[in-house]
Amino acid sequence: MDIRRENVLKAIAERFATFSNVVTIQNKAGFNDINKSAERLFIDVLNIAYNLRLRDMNSIQDNYPAIDLADYSSKLCIQVTSESTNQKFRSTVAKFKDKQLDREFDSLMFLIISNKDLCTLSDDKIETSVINLNDLYKKISTLEDRDVFYIDSYLSENLVSRVEQSDSILPSGLMTTYSTPIPDAFIAFLGLENESEYIKLLLGDIKSLAQIISNLTKNQREYLFYVVAQGQFATDMYGHQDENNVVMPTNQVAQAFGDYGHQIFQVLKAQDLLFVNEEYDPHGDDRYITVLEPYFRGELDETNLFCAIKRFCNSDINKLRRILLECDFSCLA
Repeated sequence: MDIRRENVLKAIAERFATFSNVVTIQNKAGFNDINKSAERLFIDVLNIAYNLRLRDMNSIQDNYPAIDLADYSSKLCIQVTSESTNQKFRSTVAKFKDKQLDREFDSLMFLIISNKDLCTLSDDKIETSVINLNDLYKKISTLEDRDVFYIDSYLSENLVSRVEQSDSILPSGLMTTYSTPIPDAFIAFLGLENESEYIKLLLGDIKSLAQIISNLTKNQREYLFYVVAQGQFATDMYGHQDENNVVMPTNQVAQAFGDYGHQIFQVLKAQDLLFVNEEYDPHGDDRYITVLEPYFRGELDETNLFCAIKRFCNSDINKLRRILLECDFSCLA
């Protein structure tokens, strides 16, 4: 095994072990807020490990019944919990059936984030599984290097000890590095292989974008990633797509991020990374809606880099995540 990979896997194992112990001890002391934080924390990790597109169901409805995360395309839902008792299993499955969630999802998974013994019950009507962080680690250990390294980087940034937090006054983005190798695959995707002048402009634009993104805080990058990843290419009244323009309704963003998201938006707007279009008419019938448009246009004329990168990633959320959240542009090479 590669030395770097081995060291990274050891680091992930240590983080999971520490986290599960902290959860167990805090729960015994009556502190349960960490359980709620874990729901969002593990979305990215689970998405990469199991190739899912999970959503935080509590962002759709507060205290969503029975489940915390869900992937509608694979019909899998997950409850993230520190409890692993038979009673917890039975009550969750009962609520799952009572709310008729079995009509939308085929499989219910429990992710146990404490170090308690796993429940061994099953249900004869719905497919269930119970895993813990040890199982999740085993799955991560089978992934490709780039995914393992991303998960390690993500956990190192988000699983920070309250005791050992950095005393730096800089936003985390200013303390990170970013990678901008020659993006040969991206150049070919844009059809610029024989256009040396355009390639020079593109390289400058990518470098500028990488520097801007690296200077954002983690939450600002997450907000931007959400809009680019979950947004749709704009359409005109004839249904034709404008692949140089991504739009997302402002009410969708507000539902996902709440009041705090408005503060982040103001920062991104001030940096000319997001624009508000109050007259988006998707159906050509004068029923206007207000949308956000992620936008980065540099020296390369008529190329919105956010849109070009989204098209290049072609629904590969993990690849887009590495670019916009980790400032890792190596996957364009």
